[in-house]
Amino acid sequence: MKIMLVDDKPHVRNHLKLMLKQLHFKEDVILEANCDQEAIRLITEHEPDIIVTDAKLLLLGEAPLSERLANAQYPQSTIIVTSSHPFVLEAFSKGGIASLLKPFNTRELEGALMRAFAVTG
Repeated sequence: MKIMLVDDKPHVRNHLKLMLKQLHFKEDVILEANCDQEAIRLITEHEPDIIVTDAKLLLLGEAPLSERLANAQYPQSTIIVTSSHPFVLEAFSKGGIASLLKPFNTRELEGALMRAFAVTG
């Protein structure tokens, strides 16, 4: 399984990687991107199964990642959205997208990954 971490803060991506290692989650590859352009490039090259992304990177920018994923010819990746704003996550949850409220713990990440794995698996 390929997991992609998209966040503009390196310490957040590093923390997520450490959490994944604590879980001993069966990932073949952990990819990292700090912006939407880099994320699209890596998605095109590696076709990740699960994308864990900060909500603002998914929604903002000249060509938001959400639009680029929806309009592209990529295989379906399961998306888990992270944000420190509950109202943002509520909107994603209503659309059926998994979400995590920052700061989240290892158990919450594990639950989101297990739900995502059930969708992709």
